[in-house]
Amino acid sequence: MIYLGTSGYSFNDWIGTVYPENIKKSQMLTYYWSRFGFNTVELNFTYYTVPSYRTMISILRKTPNDFTFSVKLPGHVTHQAWKDGKIDQKVVNSYIEAVKPMEDEKRLLAHLAQFPYAFKFSKKGLKYIEQISNIFNPLAVEFRHSSWDKKEVYDFLKDNNITFVIVDEPKLEKLFPYKPIITTDTAYFRFHGRNENWFDSDHDRYDYMYSEEELRSFAKDIKEISKKVNKILVYFNNCYKGQAVKNALRMRDLLGI
Repeated sequence: MIYLGTSGYSFNDWIGTVYPENIKKSQMLTYYWSRFGFNTVELNFTYYTVPSYRTMISILRKTPNDFTFSVKLPGHVTHQAWKDGKIDQKVVNSYIEAVKPMEDEKRLLAHLAQFPYAFKFSKKGLKYIEQISNIFNPLAVEFRHSSWDKKEVYDFLKDNNITFVIVDEPKLEKLFPYKPIITTDTAYFRFHGRNENWFDSDHDRYDYMYSEEELRSFAKDIKEISKKVNKILVYFNNCYKGQAVKNALRMRDLLGI
């Protein structure tokens, strides 16, 4: 089963590009699945603010029963607590309560732990990942620093049943490379784009449109990996002015789904 969509759906610069000019924020999710036909979305706003139970219920009710979600863990967990290993239990409890309806309806595909570039390989880091994997399950981990690109890490993820997130991003020194490796029965792809201004500005970071040649290369890998896993999650995060939507729609055509 292939789940394909974008990293987020509520962006002002999608209005007039991939969304109609008169769309309201409250209508975006419905438009996303009904007009584009995507069967999943990655919720990234949860990184900034832990949502309420009512917010997540509202999101569920705006989508059909077979529509699925991946949810990004709060920034406290991935960008702060790893420094001393002390996780705020209030944040954990609030997050778990919020996503419980998605779990109960079997519409939660994964908890996404996207670690920052500053999170470099260490034994302490491995222990922290193991710690959060016992809290958030199923867990998918994305690395930004290339120091994590080693067999020891992939073996660790396999042993702990943690999904490795296959990322594509600019080919810059010390930034994690594109490695189509699987560590569980789920494959998780995130396409960030290849804007070389990655370290200069958050605004420019995701401003990139994948070419036909690049998409075909990714599609080949996805098809090959689909023979080895039960499900594949594919999210385009090059969200600047709706480029993620356009690339995701073309990828769906290339995959024949």
